[in-house]
Amino acid sequence: SGGGARIIDDTLVLDGYQIPKGWWAMYSPILTHEQDPKTFQEDGSHMNIQTGFKPERWMDSATRPTSEFIPFGAGHRFCLGHNLAMTEMKIFLAVMARNVKSFDLISDADKVKWKEGIILTPKDGVIVSAHRK
Repeated sequence: SGGGARIIDDTLVLDGYQIPKGWWAMYSPILTHEQDPKTFQEDGSHMNIQTGFKPERWMDSATRPTSEFIPFGAGHRFCLGHNLAMTEMKIFLAVMARNVKSFDLISDADKVKWKEGIILTPKDGVIVSAHRK
């Protein structure tokens, strides 16, 4: 998702800053992931499509983040299509694993421009070459 906004129910203090009741608080998952101090790299390599993805961050249940990864939102606004989306992804990945030997990213990964909408997508698409088994 491109993010979201909530109205502050009660005045609160966060990191020494007072946020008054009635103000809007906005969040952006992509900015959160880009600026995560646990993974941030000054040269920007943490956001490189080919080298920045580190799935091992999610493997150990003792250190797995519980609230940082929110692709479907959270709380009472949690995405209604979550189960359908997860099922579609699992089927897609199973079919790809059965039929594809390898992928090559043809697009220049460092120059991908993003378009915000209901979901975040590459503005001009991404070209990938798939090699059959």
